[in-house]
Amino acid sequence: MIGEIEKAIVERLAGRLTGVKVEAFPDKPDTYTMHHPKGVVLVAFGRATYSAPKTIDLVVQERRIEWDITLLMRNLRDHAGAYDVLDAVRLVLTGWRTSGAGKLMPVREEFLDQKQGVWTYVLTMAHTIPAVECAEEEDLPLLKRVNTTDDYGTTQAPPADPDEGGNPEDEPGGGTPPADD
Repeated sequence: MIGEIEKAIVERLAGRLTGVKVEAFPDKPDTYTMHHPKGVVLVAFGRATYSAPKTIDLVVQERRIEWDITLLMRNLRDHAGAYDVLDAVRLVLTGWRTSGAGKLMPVREEFLDQKQGVWTYVLTMAHTIPAVECAEEEDLPLLKRVNTTDDYGTTQAPPADPDEGGNPEDEPGGGTPPADD
């Protein structure tokens, strides 16, 4: 799922941003070289946090996924500079949702570094998706009979078999009717 969401975010940004290259964060960032004349936007899964379980019998949680959108820009203020692209990325992604996930929302933006004329900023966006356990069938005892007692007597489901020595008072409609007050 993370790979599919990352791909969808890259496609959305690539289709809406002009003047920069958009791609998934490289597998080997130490050997990555930016060749684009203006800059590049890199998308990567950052982290996930989980809510407390919503039920007691099944693990159902909200999974908050954060995406780090890293900008490597050769310019800071001019058209298609870091400031403009940072704002554009935020506007393109805020409120947009991928299949099966909530709307993306901004979490933080920060300056990371400036080296040899390349400005590095990161914008963190987040959304939630459900996290549900893959429940396995439990080997529990088979429920064969349920007895309920109310003001009209005791009822068994299924009714007791008289050949098995069932109590006639336990039959539907059996038992002692309530006393009139």
